[in-house]
Amino acid sequence: MIQEGLQGLALEIGVEVATALLVDEVETHCGPPRKRDAGRRAYRHGTQRGWIAIGGVKTAIERPRVRGMDGKEMVLKLYPSMQRSSRQDGVMRRLVRGVSCRNYRAVIDAIRKSYGVSASSVSRSFVKASEARVRELAERRFDGVPFAAMFIDGICFSGRSLVVAVGVTESGEKRVLAVREGATENARVCTDLLEDIRDRGIDTNTRMLFVLDGSKALRAAVDRVWGERAEVQRCQQHKLRNVASYVPDQNWPDVGGAIRKAYAETSYKKAKRALETVARWLDRINPHAAASLREGLEETLTVTRLGLRGRLRRSLATTNLVEAIFGRTRTMTGRVKRWRDGSMRQRWCATALLHAEATFRAVKGCSEMPQLLTALGRSSAKLRRVA
Repeated sequence: MIQEGLQGLALEIGVEVATALLVDEVETHCGPPRKRDAGRRAYRHGTQRGWIAIGGVKTAIERPRVRGMDGKEMVLKLYPSMQRSSRQDGVMRRLVRGVSCRNYRAVIDAIRKSYGVSASSVSRSFVKASEARVRELAERRFDGVPFAAMFIDGICFSGRSLVVAVGVTESGEKRVLAVREGATENARVCTDLLEDIRDRGIDTNTRMLFVLDGSKALRAAVDRVWGERAEVQRCQQHKLRNVASYVPDQNWPDVGGAIRKAYAETSYKKAKRALETVARWLDRINPHAAASLREGLEETLTVTRLGLRGRLRRSLATTNLVEAIFGRTRTMTGRVKRWRDGSMRQRWCATALLHAEATFRAVKGCSEMPQLLTALGRSSAKLRRVA
């Protein structure tokens, strides 16, 4: 199990330090930015998309460009070495150790040595600035960030369970909050994840909507950390898949259609009554299917009970938001034929999560967030802020 996605955090920090090293080299050629320097040998020429290797993973960066006084492109000496992975053995392990121990100087040294940069060529000001940036990333907190909903889901990845929590703010913005890896999606792993989120500034005394995949371990963890202040929405897609596994193929089109129609109801009472009718019908087809539908039935209708409407209700009725991130993970790792060790799996998962987070858009139906805030009893001041 990793602490708050240390693999992903270490990778992100590695990119920051590597980029800072390139900028530092640019400064040796061009002098300080926005200052006259009669002795400069070149001038800055914007940036260009490129990549570097960290821990055996190709990672995109914005590569700075430099041109000599004659107008010809100059190749930064560090950039080619950053694309060679021969020096990368053990780098990720040292990065994670440095981050977990809050030894940020060790993090910077690990990156510097992996690219063949001598200590004498790195200025004290660079080390100081980089260390401050690493500390900022590693100790990122969420104090004062008003989250209204949280999605939690797990993925079985190469024999391990990866649990991811994504928060939705009162204005509809999405943020990856925490990552945990364990042998299974068990209550201890899930509780540790939520306690870590709490320790980093998220208020557990405020009512919040949790969208879960139906895991009993996740449900128990939410109860333990948030208690009665949690409103839990069980993923409707997970419920449909669970029921479908018990229903004969010839009956599923009618059964599935009836369940979806119930989920589309705007009245909680009508939706619940419709699902109970389907459950009685399933008693005659397969009692196990009926039991599956009845299990957690009311929690699959939480968004309906809260009075949510339109696109926002559809966004918050399933864990599709998190599963879309997992889809990117599978896409990025689809061509990997052999997983050498656990660290390789963690590196790839972390890379996919960071790429996904960089492209996040607001949740669909974000303009309707005041509906959720009203249902959760949030203050009128907060309602005005997101309107």
